[in-house]
Amino acid sequence: MFFKTNDINVKILSSLELSWERRNDSSDVRPYHALSFRISGDATFKHNKGQLIAKTGDIVFVPALYPYKLISGSEHLFVTHFTSDSPLPDTIKKISVQNASYFKNKFEDLHAAWQKKEPAYEHECKSIFYKIVTNIERNYLGKKNFKYEDKIGAAIDYIHEKYASENISVEQLAKLCNISGAYLRKMFHQRFNQSPQSYINKLKVQYATELLKSGYYSVSEVSDMCNFQNIYYFSSFIKKETGLSPMQIKHTN
Repeated sequence: MFFKTNDINVKILSSLELSWERRNDSSDVRPYHALSFRISGDATFKHNKGQLIAKTGDIVFVPALYPYKLISGSEHLFVTHFTSDSPLPDTIKKISVQNASYFKNKFEDLHAAWQKKEPAYEHECKSIFYKIVTNIERNYLGKKNFKYEDKIGAAIDYIHEKYASENISVEQLAKLCNISGAYLRKMFHQRFNQSPQSYINKLKVQYATELLKSGYYSVSEVSDMCNFQNIYYFSSFIKKETGLSPMQIKHTN
């Protein structure tokens, strides 16, 4: 694993967008970790274990209390400073990600949320940060399916954020990815071995099943929470997908 742990409980201290024409200096020894994404430019980190070269699209982790010297030309980057309750790697690390545009968007989103500081922005920033960490680990593990996520990553993200609140169409997802609907279906099948609609339906069923079994909601309330037009359509959908009625699911342990 890139971070060497599945348990990263972070507190974000700042999110910065930085740029400079040239740097050649030693860093301060900082009491927090740093995770950066290079939008453009290259940099060389010289440290006590050697040196690390980061290029455009690379992500660099610098642990707390880690001294280094930075040598670079013109650069533009995002950096997030944070602390963690869990031990993280004790040396500087880099990953050259396969889907740089995804990470650029996520670092931008985190920075924008941090700058706006709307109510509960800390939770929003942590949520985005964990998405970044999740996809760093998946890149690091070298999952073969990642070659598709750069093209349909925006669609996958949108589905996971909106499947329970919107009726999502293939055309809508294709537009997000700037590709045709046919190409989206092809990439989706190669990535998940199913159509976008089947993927959305499974998420809806999983969510509805969790709500029904929780005992807190009626079938009608679950239908509304999953954005169905009426309880009859919801019941028909659940029966078709699972072979059970919502009431049967509700009373199944």
